[in-house]
Amino acid sequence: RAVQQLNREGFAGIDRALAVFEDLIQRDPDFVRGYVSAADAYLLKYEFTERKDRQWLVRAMSYLDTAVGKERNNPAIHFKRAVIYFNLEQPDRAVEDLRKSMDLAPQYLDARLLYLQHLLSLKKQEDARQFVDDSIALFPGDPAPLRYLADVVFAGGDNEKAVELYREVVRLVPNAPNTYLALGKAHLNLKQYPSAIASFQKTLEQAPELSDAHFGMAVAYGETGRLKDAVMEMEAYLRKVPGDASALNNLALLYEQTGNITKARLTWLKLRDATPDKIYRERAEQHLQMLSSQTAVQDGGAGQRPEKASPAKGGEK
Repeated sequence: RAVQQLNREGFAGIDRALAVFEDLIQRDPDFVRGYVSAADAYLLKYEFTERKDRQWLVRAMSYLDTAVGKERNNPAIHFKRAVIYFNLEQPDRAVEDLRKSMDLAPQYLDARLLYLQHLLSLKKQEDARQFVDDSIALFPGDPAPLRYLADVVFAGGDNEKAVELYREVVRLVPNAPNTYLALGKAHLNLKQYPSAIASFQKTLEQAPELSDAHFGMAVAYGETGRLKDAVMEMEAYLRKVPGDASALNNLALLYEQTGNITKARLTWLKLRDATPDKIYRERAEQHLQMLSSQTAVQDGGAGQRPEKASPAKGGEK
């Protein structure tokens, strides 16, 4: 019941849950789930508050050490202890526990994902790729582990391996808009723009509400010189996510590059007035001054505004 209440109340219920778990441990020193639950609660307190009290980690570790002594072959306990070792900046001991967890339960996906993150953090790309392949072999024909592994690989910067894994996921589950979206982003990072556009289009066919696909397509179109298409996609994105500073910035640049100075100025004004971000505000002000200077010079020299503005400098995105 304490766990169920914690799930309902979230962080607000942690201290009450902790009191229950610690009371259970006092009543029954052999109740292993009580030790594990108390450790989980202390780890949650550490991860989800600004106050990073290492004593919470020490308490969690103490409970898990006791739990391991009572159930040495419990893979979940070794995994949770590895998480705390990483937080305590003791990676060697964390890896030792992760390996023990995977030895006890080879298909324990959480342990595999954390170990993969560790390999990627060390820039051991080849080791990480081999570990992914070995892991996939444990889940033949199952798209869910593939997707989780792909997400970790993508977050770790191996876009090529991510593309390979995402493609296999959509082969197994053709109706997977979020996977197509992730695939498009990986292609975009690899500068494979036609493939990125195709993936984003597939995303929107299956889930028109996934607005990030419009943003990704706009970037891909812009990089391939299809500026009018890029404008159209960025406008579509902003209709769904109005006020997004990055999108307003990109759209203003696209308007400049396509010669639509009036819309460029209006978009810079909107960005300047809408965002609390100092960098975006300063950039908007710089472009507004640049556009005003260009217009003044051209009006004084030719008596009319040009049909096109010169492209934005610096490649701001």
